[in-house]
Amino acid sequence: MSLLSFAASKVGVFKRILEKWKLFRFNRMIRKNWPVYYRLGPRFEFVSEDLLKLKVRFPFNHKTKGYNGLHFGGAIYAFVDPLYVYSISENLGPEYLVLDTKAEIDFLKASNQDLIIKTEVSSEDIKSIQEECSAKKKTTRIYFLEVLDPSGQKIAIVKKTIYIRKLNPSFPITSRL
Repeated sequence: MSLLSFAASKVGVFKRILEKWKLFRFNRMIRKNWPVYYRLGPRFEFVSEDLLKLKVRFPFNHKTKGYNGLHFGGAIYAFVDPLYVYSISENLGPEYLVLDTKAEIDFLKASNQDLIIKTEVSSEDIKSIQEECSAKKKTTRIYFLEVLDPSGQKIAIVKKTIYIRKLNPSFPITSRL
């Protein structure tokens, strides 16, 4: 093994350790500020630098088990609920109010395995939200989420309606995470 390849492998190891440390700190911050995530135990497995892409794993355990020994639907919804609001809020900043106004969940299959969700908001969508809010002060967006089991089968489909409003400068929201 040459010295150059040894140094390159060390850089890769340190990069992976740094990424894991960032995820650990992010998970800790989320659990501290979102009681539902503290109680149910989901883990963020991937978080992009701009927070527009998230991958979260939801465990099957005694806290998420329903009466029939399968995932409790309310726990699945609580797991899905804050993801888009968080991503959009963090990208728009404190001068915007982002609220979840409506949600529909269709359960397709029962499961007793860990569940996975991947969310993605495009940077073009963030720009169009800013432009629309500049023109009309408010907008709504509809997003769809697929709740998957580890083999990739759909467990549920969630349709979320997100309300976004540009705030009056005299009414800033200061209590962010």
